[in-house]
Amino acid sequence: MKTERMISGRGLALVLTTFALALTGTGCADECVDDFDCRDKGTPPAGQRYACVEQRCELKPIAVPDAGTETDAGTGTDAGASVDSGTETDAGTQTDAGTQTDAGTETDAGTEPDAGPSDPCLSATYDPKLGTLQLAAEYVAGESASLPAAAGPVGVTPGPTYSLFTLVSTGSSGSHSLYSLGTWPQLSLGTAPLFDVVAPGDRSATLFLNSFVESDGRYVLTGYTKSGTGFPGALAVYDNVTPAASTYVPAPSNFSAGVVPGAFLINGGGLDTVSAGLAIYALKTDTSPFESLKVGTLPSATGGSGFTAVATNGVAMLGYFSDDTFANVGHAVAPAKIEAALRTSTPFVVADEPVLDVGSNFVAAAGQGEGVAVLRGDYVPPDYNFAATDVSRFAFTVANEGDTVTVGSRQPVLTFVDQCTRLTGMTSIGTDLLVSLDDKNGSRLVRIGQVP
Repeated sequence: MKTERMISGRGLALVLTTFALALTGTGCADECVDDFDCRDKGTPPAGQRYACVEQRCELKPIAVPDAGTETDAGTGTDAGASVDSGTETDAGTQTDAGTQTDAGTETDAGTEPDAGPSDPCLSATYDPKLGTLQLAAEYVAGESASLPAAAGPVGVTPGPTYSLFTLVSTGSSGSHSLYSLGTWPQLSLGTAPLFDVVAPGDRSATLFLNSFVESDGRYVLTGYTKSGTGFPGALAVYDNVTPAASTYVPAPSNFSAGVVPGAFLINGGGLDTVSAGLAIYALKTDTSPFESLKVGTLPSATGGSGFTAVATNGVAMLGYFSDDTFANVGHAVAPAKIEAALRTSTPFVVADEPVLDVGSNFVAAAGQGEGVAVLRGDYVPPDYNFAATDVSRFAFTVANEGDTVTVGSRQPVLTFVDQCTRLTGMTSIGTDLLVSLDDKNGSRLVRIGQVP
């Protein structure tokens, strides 16, 4: 996915990156990205509606022409009649658009009951965990926990005890901090921040937080970018054992990350002093000081950074935004090839590895056992908001001592029958998938596992 388009805000950026922007965007304090997000405000006062104005839900008057003007509520002639109210035949006569029930009564065009279709999400049936999403028979919804209102993207440590971390942001020019969320599934936001994820020199700048929080158990990694040539940015590396040793690493155009033994993989435009354009980089944490290197080469058709997700068998799905297909692409890289690149500093070629046959665009990815899950869908005109169709999983089979990988066929996990429940984030928890869901019943995390 094009990093430069992701951080450019609304407009054309919606075509490429609405989902990523909605997750972190200009901060966790934003209420909405469009009017649809304001439906949780409930029923507005008569004659008003909720509108999304600068990421806040505000009341606006409904401009409905009065019954009797030249154009009635919504049509050139009055709703349900060939003669509009207010024409030569006066409102209220037998040929008027309001016979028997006069214009302005409870059933008149323009009043609350018949002014267009009602919001289908108000009458939809919601499962306590999954909302309106449908779970495939091969999977089960496990533990669920409410997500604090201030929480942003979520990261999880390796098990068997799962500690969770999140980003709390007060806007693009406000504070951005890493917080503890406690231990799964007993979650609560920490009373104080653990670490300011923005380097001191950037704290007065307008920033764009990325949607990843990754942890190898000791270190917790997240990142941000800024406007400017090459989209400068940095990774924040929080040391959970020695907090005073926490640090920042320059990383232009960083977009996604994943954990492999001894290192974090970074999908971006450079890392520390290593600058080779859009590629896969590694921050080796098993050395002191950390070591940065390029480990994967992206194809010439790459138009922007992509998604990163690592399965429990060590296979990494490494992606990029393709200027050929105008969509995100992902390849499965075998663990032995990743280990060799870390050891020898010789990059592998991402496009030479098996491709995931996603069959559509996708805007999020996370490890799910010995495979990865992706959020499929597309950007729908005229507003080009992302409409999700499903979360699907691809299984990875490793052979030849970890040197080759086979990608299984796509297997649906969660299906969207409507857009009433939004999926706002995905990460892995052990061998399972942890999804962030939001609808009229609030924000929550739900653990999705495979049926034994």
